[in-house]
Amino acid sequence: MMSDHGIHSRDRLLIPVNTPDILIDATCYVELDAHAKREVAVLYLDGSPDKTPTNVLPSERGKRRVIESLRRSMHVDDATAQYYLSVSDGDPRGALLEFSKDVNWERQMRLT
Repeated sequence: MMSDHGIHSRDRLLIPVNTPDILIDATCYVELDAHAKREVAVLYLDGSPDKTPTNVLPSERGKRRVIESLRRSMHVDDATAQYYLSVSDGDPRGALLEFSKDVNWERQMRLT
């Protein structure tokens, strides 16, 4: 448990969702939480995250971890994850957003 004093020093809080209905028609972003050292689904109530990446992993090992995370999140192969990461200039959130746009476009094309 953390004290109330520690809340002010945090960038964000992880809060369990009791009512999953708030997630309907919302976009969750899968991010690596450095403090929890695991991937978490993040719902931004204002609609989208800021455009600047919060933590850049410059090493090869860090890049590999980002690609593996994207691959698992998008359910694609490594090459596809690398493509979307390069299209978004190395921003994992941007890569997921571009992938989501492409998936939605493909669904719309099937319906027409």
